[in-house]
Amino acid sequence: MHPLKELARGSKAYWRGVVWLKEHPFYILLLLVPSFLGLIGVVGAGLLFLKYHSALLSFFLFEPGQSWWWVILYYAALLLFHVTALIAILLVGLIVSNVIASPLYERISQAIEDDMFPGIRVELSFWQSFRGVPEEFKKMVLIGILSLALFLVPGLNVLALLGTAFLVSWDFYDYPLARRGLSFAERLQLARSDVWAMLGMSLWFLIPFVQVILVPMAVVGGTLLSLEKLGHSAKPVTFTL
Repeated sequence: MHPLKELARGSKAYWRGVVWLKEHPFYILLLLVPSFLGLIGVVGAGLLFLKYHSALLSFFLFEPGQSWWWVILYYAALLLFHVTALIAILLVGLIVSNVIASPLYERISQAIEDDMFPGIRVELSFWQSFRGVPEEFKKMVLIGILSLALFLVPGLNVLALLGTAFLVSWDFYDYPLARRGLSFAERLQLARSDVWAMLGMSLWFLIPFVQVILVPMAVVGGTLLSLEKLGHSAKPVTFTL
């Protein structure tokens, strides 16, 4: 499909999820937990940055020379340093909330599936769940490598916020696939075929600070996109925000 249509589909999936949450206020209350954890992560990372601000400046920035162009280059680098630091602080909040709240997200994702896709629940035995641990480890390694590349590779770090937002939406998208015991390669292939839709769902994550609240709600949209990709039809949602 056309990328613009897919972006719109992903954005619509996010708001379908918001409507579902409005109809199930108990889960909104549950999602306040990762939002609170994300806020703690942002505040903690910000305080650490302020504490070590001088040391970080001396480590990452050069001393400007006497020429006027050196001064311009220095202040451009200083601006980039603080923008990157702000992005990193916001992303710490996302990472903290996602890692700690993953069991909560799994529960909500299952509730969405039961409500909007009745009759397709898949129950994994303990052994089947245990066998999925190596697949989850592969995913964590890939996400870690991509996250480091976004921060450390010159030029890519300006895309860090969008890239990490996409990785978070992929994590939400992946819950129904993991429940079905799919291998990491199979899950990655499905995600790659839905990349534009997941980007469309991620656009709401780019609003600074508000993202701490917006991101947890995307677990609903990610679940919807994933199950529809598997060929299941969701119950219709009426948009009455």
